[in-house]
Amino acid sequence: MTKKISHIGILVHDADAAVKHWTEAFGFTKFEDRRIEVEGIRSVFISVGGSWDEMVIEIMQPLDKSNMENALSRRLAKVGEGFYHICLEVDDVEGSSQALRDRGMTVLMRDPTEAGASPRWLVHPKDANGVMVEAIKR
Repeated sequence: MTKKISHIGILVHDADAAVKHWTEAFGFTKFEDRRIEVEGIRSVFISVGGSWDEMVIEIMQPLDKSNMENALSRRLAKVGEGFYHICLEVDDVEGSSQALRDRGMTVLMRDPTEAGASPRWLVHPKDANGVMVEAIKR
């Protein structure tokens, strides 16, 4: 089912400041900056070598922090910055989501983040030791 860990997500107030910190303090390289409208976030992707071919960190900032309809804005307001999710790369999004449902887990199907991408799923943190798990197919 799982091919590899794609990335971990870190929720922040200011993506530019966070990226500057991670690149200057820890030597990461910024390689992609996206507005993911379907989620209402800006995501900046960083890694040691600056590519998807390795473990990646997604720096996530809500586009509108005052929009409490947005789960990330709510989380940022209530909990603050920090670890948000782990994302797995899977062979079959739909099949793996059904396998998890069959195990009694709460799985939410989500729209693709960009044109041409596959749908994705999220497993509720209550079903994964307090961690939200996302799955994508690359």
